[in-house]
Amino acid sequence: MSAPKSSQKSGMDPKLADLIEEITTQAKDEAEARKQNKQVKWTMPTKDDWDGDLFKWEEMYKPFDSKKSNEDLKKTVKNATDPGNSGDLVNTATQIEYLAMAERAFRARHTMTFVRGIAHSTARRYGFSQEGGPFKLSVKKYLEDIQKMSAGSV
Repeated sequence: MSAPKSSQKSGMDPKLADLIEEITTQAKDEAEARKQNKQVKWTMPTKDDWDGDLFKWEEMYKPFDSKKSNEDLKKTVKNATDPGNSGDLVNTATQIEYLAMAERAFRARHTMTFVRGIAHSTARRYGFSQEGGPFKLSVKKYLEDIQKMSAGSV
């Protein structure tokens, strides 16, 4: 009996893709405002069924919800005769972890003092704003490459 043929079961989680685009845009705006010594806006994720109220702790997970990636992970390992491939495992696990890290970072930012928050974020935000920065080049490109590999198109 031959081994089952694996097939791609996962793709880009739209929550993560939207979050990366939103953070990149906001980081660029913040870096420019800081260079000009102007007021900067708070970094906020896309709302996605959350009204943005920081005191509604029980709803704050919604912009970071990894439901799609979790479902893709389940599809990858659910059926022994029609499994996903190793790229699916890497892709889904990476996306789940990035969404979780983004949620933890967001919650931490809103519990720091103003001065501490500025000290932690200024250089990082400038780096995130770059087209060749860690978010767009490393995270998004990495995931896109894994998805191509798992689809057999590389």
